[in-house]
Amino acid sequence: MEQLRKEAEQLLGYQITDAAFERAYTRAQCKQMHIYQITDNVMVLEPWYLAQLIAEYVKSNAFSDFTIELSRRLRNMEKEHSFQRTERPNALPIVSVSAQ
Repeated sequence: MEQLRKEAEQLLGYQITDAAFERAYTRAQCKQMHIYQITDNVMVLEPWYLAQLIAEYVKSNAFSDFTIELSRRLRNMEKEHSFQRTERPNALPIVSVSAQ
């Protein structure tokens, strides 16, 4: 398993935390078995293929975590800076100007 981690880290170009590796490894194994069941291609059972899937899930999970955190922060900002408008803002009438 350590070799898979090293290969995934090499593909990514950075070290993977233990938690990120475990999360990605679990999902990658499931995907690997699913692909094998559908295709019957023994190549997907190779360790290098699993390393590719692990790297894919590490990136995917990091992006998902970032997106969720960003959404949470934006929601909190909206709560902190919310206001109720009591009057309709002055709106300028839209007037078409004909070309002359």
